[in-house]
Amino acid sequence: MLDRKSLFAAALAACCAVPVTGVVTGAHAAPAVATAPAAVTASRPRAGALIAQIRIKRMGLKMGVRQGVSEAVLRRGAGHYPGTALPGHEGNAVLLGHRTTWRAPFYQLDRMRRGDRIVLRVGRRSYVYRVRTKRVIDPRDRRALEPVPFRRASAPHGRYLTLVTCTPKGSDRHRLVVVGKIDPKR
Repeated sequence: MLDRKSLFAAALAACCAVPVTGVVTGAHAAPAVATAPAAVTASRPRAGALIAQIRIKRMGLKMGVRQGVSEAVLRRGAGHYPGTALPGHEGNAVLLGHRTTWRAPFYQLDRMRRGDRIVLRVGRRSYVYRVRTKRVIDPRDRRALEPVPFRRASAPHGRYLTLVTCTPKGSDRHRLVVVGKIDPKR
């Protein structure tokens, strides 16, 4: 069984790999040391289960979000990183998605701007997040998983959504990270 850091590295490798004649490439070096995000006490959906719909007008994206970040899940769209907050809950809900392969949900993630809306529909509830920041980071940087993104050893305060993919397009050299915070007016 993989520990949380190894799972993140494996998920990013699967997320950012470029298939060439059926072979997946782009495995990463060992992950850097990072603190693991606190688990949410709510019951966890089963792996592969559809947990939400994501809608981002700027990107023309409307797609399902599934639990987990396995290759099988990421082939179908965006995946929710296990151990991070569930959408709409306190803490940081982290979603991974391909940029150029499979269904490429985050192909246009680089177009996101501060203030853009990201809507997650969970059951009958909709959660509206507003983009706060966009960063390009090293693949070994795990700070995007923190309960407050990019604040090491942070306690959860606020409801965040973090979208992660590879950059530049067609390469797994870096990670593009977009962080949103729930819009309290909505």
